[in-house]
Amino acid sequence: MNKKYLMAGLGAVAVVLGLYKYNQLTTESAEVVEPAPVRVEIELVTPETLDSWVFSEGTAEALQKAFLNFEQSGKVVYIGEMSDGSQIREGIRVYGPSEDINKGQLLAQIDNRESVAGVRSLEAQLQSTRERRKEAQAGKVRATNNLVQAQSNFSRVEQIYKKGVVSQNEFDRAKTDLKNAQASQDAANSGLQAAISEIKSVAADMNQATVSLEKTSLFAPFDGVITSVNILEGNYYYPPSGVTSSKEREASSAIVVVDDSAYEVRLHLPEDTYASVKEGQTVYLAYNDTALYEAEKTGFRSGNFVKAKIWSVSPSISLQSRSLQVKVRTEGDASGIRDGMFLQAWIATEEKQNVLALPWQTLSFRDGVPFVYVVTPDNRAELRWLDLGLVGLNRTEVLTGVEAGERIITEGQHLLTDGSRVEVLGAKQ
Repeated sequence: MNKKYLMAGLGAVAVVLGLYKYNQLTTESAEVVEPAPVRVEIELVTPETLDSWVFSEGTAEALQKAFLNFEQSGKVVYIGEMSDGSQIREGIRVYGPSEDINKGQLLAQIDNRESVAGVRSLEAQLQSTRERRKEAQAGKVRATNNLVQAQSNFSRVEQIYKKGVVSQNEFDRAKTDLKNAQASQDAANSGLQAAISEIKSVAADMNQATVSLEKTSLFAPFDGVITSVNILEGNYYYPPSGVTSSKEREASSAIVVVDDSAYEVRLHLPEDTYASVKEGQTVYLAYNDTALYEAEKTGFRSGNFVKAKIWSVSPSISLQSRSLQVKVRTEGDASGIRDGMFLQAWIATEEKQNVLALPWQTLSFRDGVPFVYVVTPDNRAELRWLDLGLVGLNRTEVLTGVEAGERIITEGQHLLTDGSRVEVLGAKQ
């Protein structure tokens, strides 16, 4: 029995000694073997300029857009021609008035024979009334001369009548002649005024007829490009009616001309952007966001975009859409835009200089709090909690947590813990 207990005790001692030795060996192994350093990429923190953005979209409309129509119906007898003899059409550039010419390029005409006939008839009436005015002026001169003579004769007869040299009858005749001369002058004045009034009336009708004659022709109102031609030579033209929208006007107008040198884009922004959007802020326009992303990489020094400025900001919020209306107008070269083009708009609402900023992909979050890993001088990853400021397009301002000149891990941070050894592969300047 004692031998049995003795063997059991020795077995237990052997097990304990074995476990102790195993634990010692694994402990020594753990102390000797350290995980390989994590390969990471870094970026040096340097002061920079950071912009904050508001994004929107809208449709470009030419600042000057003319919907040209004849003011009366008629047969189209002429459509403007180019120097090579071909008719004007969509995409053709036309010229407007200048210092040398009062009217722009002739674009189209309708049959104006009736208007011409009316003008010619009025011209004849005007000539006739002018002749009558001349006759009335001559009659007034004669009446004035007769009046002067009658006044002189009456004065002479009156003097000698008082001396008893002439009879009462002669005195009465002189007095009657004076009254008749005065009446003749009044009639001559009235006739002259009537002739002048008639001339004014005919001239007014003449001006109206001339305006109507001019309205049978369409002229380019400014330098621009034709975007729509809805008439054909030889077809009959009727002025549009009941047209309200720009789309309807463009489809029904005889010719549409736009000035493609300047455009306006109306944006509708969320109401929470009201405090940050102001007149004069820079706006970048392009047909898609990809073009703007590429241009932003160059600091908007190059790329397929058009620069603009905020022209106006509505002081009220739309009750229907709960949005803020902002009008943007292009500056400089706007050749990258077409009338009616749907555009993406990036508004630079705030700019800060000499700030510390990091790429968004550098940041990690724990319980909603951002942090990054900084490479220490002994190539260890040190966790830093951050306070963020201005939010940019691809980068965000860091208020506290890192200092200028420190090395921030930008790639490989998901493999790290605080204190991990790292191997720096490259630095992004």
